[in-house]
Amino acid sequence: MAAGQQGQATTGAERLETLAREYRPALRRYFGKRADRHADVDDLVQDVLVRLAVRGDYDSIEQPEAYLMRTATNVWRDFLRKKRTHAEEAHEEYIEGYLLEENGPARELEGRQSVDAVLAALGELPKRTRQVFVLCRVEGIRQKSVAKRLGVSVSAVEKHMIRAIAHLASVLGRR
Repeated sequence: MAAGQQGQATTGAERLETLAREYRPALRRYFGKRADRHADVDDLVQDVLVRLAVRGDYDSIEQPEAYLMRTATNVWRDFLRKKRTHAEEAHEEYIEGYLLEENGPARELEGRQSVDAVLAALGELPKRTRQVFVLCRVEGIRQKSVAKRLGVSVSAVEKHMIRAIAHLASVLGRR
């Protein structure tokens, strides 16, 4: 079934999974031809899927392949820009009193509330999905290594990541 021919009974998460499954190979090829490190390919593909998950409203995408490839181009540009400017962004000029104003009690409370919201949203996920998300995004372990560690396929890890990201985007987007 083509990506544009989904029935009305599919949920947003199911539609996202379908689009990911159908276009992941093309996205991997796209980034595989461009990335210096093979390890970056899966992360770049995941960034495209995250942007898709945050966008939502998958049924309004008339040409999913064109949309995803345009998004992939933007992800690649952002990746290169970050790579090029990373060293400059790591240095900040010290300004007296700046840190006190920016990181006062109100900012700390806001940060704690944000962390609590993320933890609550993670707590709503099934155990395995939460475990995969934490290993990949918090611990920074590559999907292939997570799959090996948990004794599941890389595809299963990807599906758990898509579910987790879609859930977090949905819950945190309502805040």
